[in-house]
Formats: sequence, structure tokens, C-alpha cells
Amino acid sequence: MNDAVQERLRQFTELLLTQAGGAVEWPAGSDEGLSVLPPGAAFALYCPETVNLSCRPDSGGAAPASVPEAGLCANLATDFLERVAPLLEMQPRIGVFRIPELYLKQGSMAEAVARAFTWLNAKVVVGDARPVDVEYHTWYLHGSILSEERWEEVIRVTVNSASGSAVAFPDPVTALDLVEADERKPRAAGSYHAAAAEATRLMQGRASAFVARLESRLERDRKRVRDYYSALLREDKTRKRHRQQPDEEQERSKRRAVELELGRKLAELDERFAITAELRPLVLVRITAQVLAVRCEVYRKQARKARTVYWNPLLKELEPIRCSVCGSSTFSAAFTNEGVDPLCPACAS
Repeated sequence: MNDAVQERLRQFTELLLTQAGGAVEWPAGSDEGLSVLPPGAAFALYCPETVNLSCRPDSGGAAPASVPEAGLCANLATDFLERVAPLLEMQPRIGVFRIPELYLKQGSMAEAVARAFTWLNAKVVVGDARPVDVEYHTWYLHGSILSEERWEEVIRVTVNSASGSAVAFPDPVTALDLVEADERKPRAAGSYHAAAAEATRLMQGRASAFVARLESRLERDRKRVRDYYSALLREDKTRKRHRQQPDEEQERSKRRAVELELGRKLAELDERFAITAELRPLVLVRITAQVLAVRCEVYRKQARKARTVYWNPLLKELEPIRCSVCGSSTFSAAFTNEGVDPLCPACAS
């Protein structure tokens, strides 16, 4: 392996361990280094918290991954990629980009706001609009539902990090002309919970046919089990009618045994068809775009508060606002009496 490739591997190893929370001392051009790792990273690498680093396969770092005392050898002739794979799985995959400036709507936004929004219980006065840079977070999440069968899909959600609203944004990978931005920007604002809530709603809709099919099969199997044990009881009654003196205690005992077995079989079916849902983030794409921030004065009874809505030049329309209770995005909003916080129609009712 040539020196250039080896230096890139050294830099990659240093960056990976640093992002995992470790402290790394490995000078450029040196064959060996040292790292102190947090417990989670050390566990993922199956190594001690203080680990020797090397780029030479004949060093201690090339020992098998099954040996906890082994160091870490950043060399493609060793098991390096297999060893760091668990640590890579722990790292977020984030891209940082910018959209070149687009045309922004001119003039008053009062008419556009009136067309886009329905204000259920408040008076809203539209003020000025000004260009601002807003960061949009496009999350790609892996949604899965596991039962007797498995359903899975990659769900894409874009959140305006300033408003917290989910936006019908084009797919940045295929539909947008993006320019790489400074990767050293501060960490993204906390949009994951908003994205996860929206992805959960999308997943419920997209998997509804799958869940309905499972529920139908469960009901079919439950009916078969009930019919089977009901038939057993009917057959037992038929036999007993031909006896001279049926034993009532024995009859009750058999009925209890059949009912217990029926309950056990139904519980087994419920367990077999139980649903486990999971949502796991895969990739985050951070996109900065210049949009119009429209100031709105909201009057609710004796309270008053300024709220901002955003006009998106990519969509050429206003974006929804976020419900302060359930987090859903809506163009039909009511407001609370004191905080003048937005509510979707469901939460307002």
C-alpha cells in the first residue's frame, strides 16, 4: 500500500476516533500512535480504552479482533474495515450544502398569507417580509414493522429548522442543484424529534395496508381456533346426551380445560401477530436556502404575539406552521389564549 493511501487511512482513523469522543495522538508520517477512547467506542471496537494505533500489519495492532488486548491497525491488509464497522454504524451520516440564491417574491404578502392559511380563532395582521437564510434538514429514516411478516421502507422528511414544520421539499439527492457548504458549521438544531414525528405519521399511512392484512389474518386464525374448540364442546355435549347419568362435575372440569386451552391458543396467536415498529435515522442532509420570513402579528383575546411564516422560493408557496401540541404541520390554525401558541384543528377541538 503506497504512502498516500496509508496517510489517508491514518487521517480517517484519527477523524473516526475523534468523532467517537476519543483523544488521538498520531503524528503525520508516524507508523504508530495512541488513542484514549470512551467506553462505548472501546466496546464497539472490542479493545481497551487505551489502544495502540499502527499502520504496520506486523505490529500488535494487527492481532485478531477476537483478542481484546489487540491494538488497531489502519491497514487494508488486516481486518481494519471489519473492526471499525460497528463504530461507523454509530456515526451520523451528514451532508452540508447550500442552494444558490433563488428569486424571492416581492411586495406585500398579506394576500398570499390570506390564501394559504385559515385562522380559526384569532386575528392576524401581516407585516413586512425580509430575506433570511434558513437551514432545512432532510432526514432519511429507515422505518420497519416486524410481526409474522416484515414491512420496511426508507422515509424522507424535510424540516424547516427555524419553524420546526415539515415541508414538502424536493429530494435533495436527485432534484436539487446543491453547492457544498462549510462542513465546520455548528451542529444542526434539534429537528430530529419533529422529523421522527412526521415520519411516524407517514409510516402509519404507508404501512396501513400491511397492518390491515395482519389484523385480517389474526382475526381469521382466531375464528378458526374458536370454531375448533366450540366444536369440541358441542361434540362432548352430544356424547353426554346418550349417557344415562352424566357426571356434572366431570363435565364442568372438561369445559374449564377446553376454555383454558382456548385462551392459551388465542394468547399464542396474539404473541405471533404482535407488531414491533422501529424508526432509525440513516442520513441527514443540511441545506441552507434563502427564503422570505413574513412577520405576522397574532391577536387572541387580550394577548398578542409576533409569529413568522416562511415563503419558500423552491416551492413558490408559503410553508405550514407547526402545532405546539402534537407537532403536526398545518395551514389551518387556532391559537392558545395566553401564549398565543399555534394549534392544529384536532388539538384545538
